[in-house]
Amino acid sequence: MRLVCPSCNAPVSAEDANLATGLAKCVVCQNVFRFDTAPELASSPDDAAPRRPAAPRPSSLTLQDRGGELTLVRRWFSPKIIFLTFFCVFWDGFLVFWYTMAFHGTTPLVAKLFPLIHVTAGIFITYAAVTGYVNSTMVRVGPRGLSVRHGPLPWPGNLTLNTSALKQLYCEERVQSTRNGRSYSYHLNAVLSDGSKKKLLSGLDSPDEPRYVEQQVEKWLKIRDEPVAGEFRG
Repeated sequence: MRLVCPSCNAPVSAEDANLATGLAKCVVCQNVFRFDTAPELASSPDDAAPRRPAAPRPSSLTLQDRGGELTLVRRWFSPKIIFLTFFCVFWDGFLVFWYTMAFHGTTPLVAKLFPLIHVTAGIFITYAAVTGYVNSTMVRVGPRGLSVRHGPLPWPGNLTLNTSALKQLYCEERVQSTRNGRSYSYHLNAVLSDGSKKKLLSGLDSPDEPRYVEQQVEKWLKIRDEPVAGEFRG
């Protein structure tokens, strides 16, 4: 028998339950509750984890299950890439105009060197915009390993993990405060058997994509879904 949280139905480990006080704390939702007078909170292992409905496949994802290998491909293009493209045109156009004027006049050297930091930023933004049109991410799962590859243009984040080390996958929400309010991004993380965590996918606009990949990979590897501290379950 296992102890479960009455708030989110997540399993509570023995380390988080105090027999002397009869109080326990859920690391998933941070709920503190009394269990010594609530026998209904005891549950069998099969019932401890909450059941979640199957996540629908987002249009940005394709899936191939060939029996011996599962492949999920996520294309990067989204409406925000169009906005980024217009921003690049404005940014790069201003730099071209600036240097055209600077090298055709008697502009001091410092005025020619000062915009170099903007040139560096322009190169990065332009490269990011181009990858948004041509790149995709491939998550491939086989009997021995899980790999994440971005391409065809180079991008950081490629990795390979041994499937025997995978304990759980989960979606994480990141909230960032901006001048216009708050922005949200979503990541897909893996919990390994040694307790460490690895980021598989990052910077996604919606939780639908990481949730779908999580469910498909866990289903293929026959990993039982369990709540994880910091997991987005909204």
